[in-house]
Amino acid sequence: MYIHLNDSDISQMPERLRHLFLEWLPEHLKTKNSSFSQGLVHKLSQTELSSKQLHIFESPTQEENAEHSQVRLSQLFDAGITKKGMSVRVKLKREVAKKLQRDYINGLEISVKGTIVYNGEEFDKPSPLAAKINGGAINGWEYIEVKKDDKWVRLEELRKIWRKTNG
Repeated sequence: MYIHLNDSDISQMPERLRHLFLEWLPEHLKTKNSSFSQGLVHKLSQTELSSKQLHIFESPTQEENAEHSQVRLSQLFDAGITKKGMSVRVKLKREVAKKLQRDYINGLEISVKGTIVYNGEEFDKPSPLAAKINGGAINGWEYIEVKKDDKWVRLEELRKIWRKTNG
């Protein structure tokens, strides 16, 4: 889960909560092993802990938002990019395809909610579906295709369309 706070958000916190938060944050960040966290701790140690001076919560760039935003299949559906009943297929990893003697799992389709149902389980994100079918972590945006206008299109391409209109 990502929580983005800026100076304004922190300054609007009740004083007691703000004080507790600003005391907690440096200690919490020290437990993390990332250079990002260490940089924040260093910045905090160089400033007074006041919301007016706390500039570590910068707004993410549009590119960062796109990179980290979690687009759901139902969002593609709500935007009209996918439609109920569209055929869906999942590409198999080489070793799975060899074992099953085929390249795709076919016969799936977009549900009335814009999700994909596989073996009675509903998926609103493609990667858990692709992982379930392939037996391990895999990028569903690259491995799942939808038949649109009589040709197979990777979900990644449909997500790009959604991001252009909703970015």
